[in-house]
Order: sequence, then C-alpha cells, then structure tokens
Amino acid sequence: MAKCATPHRPTRFRNVSELRKAGIVSAATARKVQAAGERTKIITRLVCQRLDAGLSQADVARRLGRTQSWVSKFEDRTDAELTLGDIQAYCQAIAGTLALEFGRDGRFAA
Repeated sequence: MAKCATPHRPTRFRNVSELRKAGIVSAATARKVQAAGERTKIITRLVCQRLDAGLSQADVARRLGRTQSWVSKFEDRTDAELTLGDIQAYCQAIAGTLALEFGRDGRFAA
C-alpha cells in the first residue's frame, strides 16, 4: 500500500461556532452546546483551577476525604446543583479561596 506524501492532520476547532460554520454541527446542536456552557461556568472555573494547580481528581479526593468517583461526579454537575459548602471545600482542597459577591444596580457587597 502506498503512503501519502503528506500526513493527514485533523482540523482543530476552537469552539462550537467554528464547528457550525464548517457545517459539522447543526444550529440546534450549537445552541444546546452553548446553553450547556452557560450552565457550567462555575464548575469549569473550579476544574481549571485544579488543573492549574497540577492536581488530579485523586489528589483532591484525598484532601477532601472522599473518593475520586465523588470528585468526578462533583465536576460533572451543573452550577445549579452545587452547594456553597461543597464549593468551599473543593476550593480549600485545591488551595484556592472562595469570594462571594452579591448586590443590585452595580452595588456589590462581599
């Protein structure tokens, strides 16, 4: 069998919008993916913080006194399913901090 002169390099897409423009996903699928991203902003930031700290799920589990499976399920939740207590414990396990702001009309209290 003859080999190709140039190796096949898969195209990389940075986001669902690029996939949509390339005709790979439908408009409906793109909307669902974008909506899912909106529902997981907090957990995505937490996971990024864990990865930036060089910690595995098993590392976090040991620090929390939980199983790796629990951490995996925690990281798979939507933001609406998270409790402040779990977020605080996770932040402490990754050596992070938790700050809470709330307010109205541009006035915030911490």
